[in-house]
Amino acid sequence: MNSFCIIGLGKFGTSLANALVEEGKQVMVIDTDTEKVTLIADHVTNAVIGDATNINLLKASGVADYDCAVVCMTENISDIILITIQLKELGVKHVISRAVNDGHKKVLEHVGADEITYPEHDMGDRLAFKLSHSTITDFVQFKGYKVIEMVVPEAWVGKDLITLTLRKAFGVNVIAVRYCDGRLDVSPSPTREFNAGEIVSVVGDDHDIDRMTEKIK
Repeated sequence: MNSFCIIGLGKFGTSLANALVEEGKQVMVIDTDTEKVTLIADHVTNAVIGDATNINLLKASGVADYDCAVVCMTENISDIILITIQLKELGVKHVISRAVNDGHKKVLEHVGADEITYPEHDMGDRLAFKLSHSTITDFVQFKGYKVIEMVVPEAWVGKDLITLTLRKAFGVNVIAVRYCDGRLDVSPSPTREFNAGEIVSVVGDDHDIDRMTEKIK
């Protein structure tokens, strides 16, 4: 995904918008707060002041042209539900909605949200990293290091670890492979070739992981 609409510029929405911009993505923001929109306007692709519960405003903003919309509002679950419904009606391909609890999550899934986020667990920069790299399914970050889980890139299929020389090229190590039949290999052979659809876990420092993911995304 390369373009995102962020609805709601609280701490989470602002953090997510800024992180996506840093990832080189096209970002539109929508909020009723003129000051918040003005502060970020120069950094994003488009900035809209207005009420996102108004479907006419959403339509006029061109939100349907964006790959993904993230509803980051927190004040009113009814508004979040309404905006989620309207985004899907307008044809937004992927809608992520913010939930406060499991009850909200069930309702949002029922009305069509493609993904639910709990900002207390998924900070904006973490979500941005995941969204910006289509092959990554999950990751953990700690003390300057990342462990990422990702679908085997197309460029790796039919090659083994010796051929790929990931440690030499990027300073990262493959620590596990989940095969297509569900088996987990925590000591993958360096001579076994990767197959399409397998999931690999890779560890490295932040810089090295970022270099590798930028190369393969």
